Amino acid sequence: MEIEILLEYVNLFKQGKGTVVARKELLEEQREKLLKKQKDINATIKRLNYKLELYDEIISGKRKDFMEDI
Repeated sequence: MEIEILLEYVNLFKQGKGTVVARKELLEEQREKLLKKQKDINATIKRLNYKLELYDEIISGKRKDFMEDI
């Protein structure tokens, strides 16, 4: 969570029960941002795993190195 968001949350918390809805909305927004980041990270890990598998196949001799024809 960004420091500005934390400060906003704490400020709302100090204001009392009247800010419960606003605090919940703030937390929901942060959750959505984190879920988006998680999705992006998972996609990047998937691409890296694919590339690592290719290198494992090249190293083990199951696949020709894609640079050999250059």
